[in-house]
Amino acid sequence: MNISHMVKQWVNYHEEKQHKYGTIVLVLLGLAFVLADWSLYYFSFAEFIIMAILPILFVVGQLRLNKCQIQTISLIIGLIIFHAFLRDLLNIEPYFYRTTLQASIKLIFYLFVVTFFYNYIKRNSFEERFLIINNILAILVITVGLYIVFSIYNNHEYPYRFLWSFTRDDYKSYYFSGNSDFIRMRSIFSEPAHLGHYLLIVLAANLSFFKVTLKNVSIIIILSLGVFLTFSYSMVITLFIVLSIFLLKNMNIVNLNKVYLLISILTISVMLFIFRDYIYETFIQRTINIISGTDGSAYNRLVQSWMYVERHKWWIGNGINHTPVITNNFAYMLSDLGLFGLIPFIILNIWIFKNSVILGTLFLMLNISRGSYLGPSFWFLLLFILIYMNRKKDTDIKNGSVKSFMKNTRKIREK
Repeated sequence: MNISHMVKQWVNYHEEKQHKYGTIVLVLLGLAFVLADWSLYYFSFAEFIIMAILPILFVVGQLRLNKCQIQTISLIIGLIIFHAFLRDLLNIEPYFYRTTLQASIKLIFYLFVVTFFYNYIKRNSFEERFLIINNILAILVITVGLYIVFSIYNNHEYPYRFLWSFTRDDYKSYYFSGNSDFIRMRSIFSEPAHLGHYLLIVLAANLSFFKVTLKNVSIIIILSLGVFLTFSYSMVITLFIVLSIFLLKNMNIVNLNKVYLLISILTISVMLFIFRDYIYETFIQRTINIISGTDGSAYNRLVQSWMYVERHKWWIGNGINHTPVITNNFAYMLSDLGLFGLIPFIILNIWIFKNSVILGTLFLMLNISRGSYLGPSFWFLLLFILIYMNRKKDTDIKNGSVKSFMKNTRKIREK
């Protein structure tokens, strides 16, 4: 028996076993997303977990790339190398080679990671299982967040600081504009907006993949409430836009379920009544402040983020990871990579829009409101979008295959 045959047997054996122990990999991947804000030394917990998963998948033959993916990744790597070479050739200063090398390695690492996990989940048809796992984790994260908020409202009566061992550990980050009467939920994330970012990704995946019915509408409500309780202006606005698009695309007035409508109206009414003071203070008053210019956060995010784009080198940028962390990834791409980064990034967003308006809107809004394209959260956003973007097309293909199979089977029986 030769070595290649033994390897093939090993891979085939573990291919069959994936549906039994593949859940462990999916749970670890979900935890990596949850712990993206936790860090130790220079690495996030997400990176530690990913680096633990990859060798396991390699050993059991589950790390695979197709020809098209290899060509795409090679093209991106070639673009990164060409950009670095061009900056060096033109002698554009300042330029730090060590920073460029470290950031390039990280970018290439995440390109492979997203592709490997996308292939693993799609090949094994783990989309539903992975989303259910993330729903459970999201509910646990919200529960922990409510527990911490409840503790702060009760003068820190219950222990929770151990949950901040690897992230931001100041309870004042829960205060809205420094006001201790309004506590924002951030759970185990470093910022309320980061929690909202995480929950919105899981929520949008649910809207794109599952058919929303009375049975699973509860998870939509819980996730929406979790985003709302962060009192993050940008995240709540994104939540409203995503849900509005979903309702406009899917609401059928003729066949509208009256029970579903009644439950939705009652839920919204109860939320508006309970959180009326919070809504006025954190959204209505803040909107007034933004319009009047008193609150400059929106201006900083939409306009001020572009201040790092140098006029004399706007087309080539400052260099990968040479710009301080800013909240707008579109501005980040232009300031760091110039047109080499911004144009592909815009094309990617248009492509996502073409396949899913909901996920395209999510990608646009989240990249305006949270920066760092080298952080794990951005790549988890991209992974979820790729997995759950073409659900309808995939379903049509599978249904078509099943129908074709059944049709052929009937013909054989008739003969």
